[in-house]
Amino acid sequence: MRKFFTLLWLLFPVGVVYYHFNEGQAQLAREQARDHLLRIGALEQAKEPDWPTIVEEYDRLAAELPPGERPTVRHQVRLAKAKAKVEMLDVAGAINDLSQLLKESAAVDGEDGATTRAIRETLGKAYFYATSLLKANGATEEEWRPYAERTRQVFRYLAEHQDPAALADYERRVEAEFARSVRQNNL
Repeated sequence: MRKFFTLLWLLFPVGVVYYHFNEGQAQLAREQARDHLLRIGALEQAKEPDWPTIVEEYDRLAAELPPGERPTVRHQVRLAKAKAKVEMLDVAGAINDLSQLLKESAAVDGEDGATTRAIRETLGKAYFYATSLLKANGATEEEWRPYAERTRQVFRYLAEHQDPAALADYERRVEAEFARSVRQNNL
């Protein structure tokens, strides 16, 4: 029995070294990324967030993730970055990013995956913001109508694939967030 424990004691460093140079590095990168995400969250919770800096931080966070990280995690980081773009009213850039991200997420998680639904909801919000901004700036109906129609389609899809009352709930939430965003930008 003593030989067994001695052998186990001698082989323990081999296991530690193996873990350190394989999964240990990925785990360390994940922990650093989690800490970075907490710092970004603090930046977002500031009284007046610096959205361009937050977008840059999300780019750095995506670069910090281990190479073999699950696609869903990368999609969530890109979704958070797109939400920051919407907050800084880079609606056109956010719509392009979210459209591409929606295709990728639907291929990985499926059409009704949690991340895919969140992307679709943010995309609907971005279309709604685009419609409202175009209307507020005096655009003609031919310019803002396609965005309004796309907003309706996205929210209808979300509502039909959840429950009948969800469309009204999504629209109320988006309108409330848009009103909050407009108030913040006017201050």
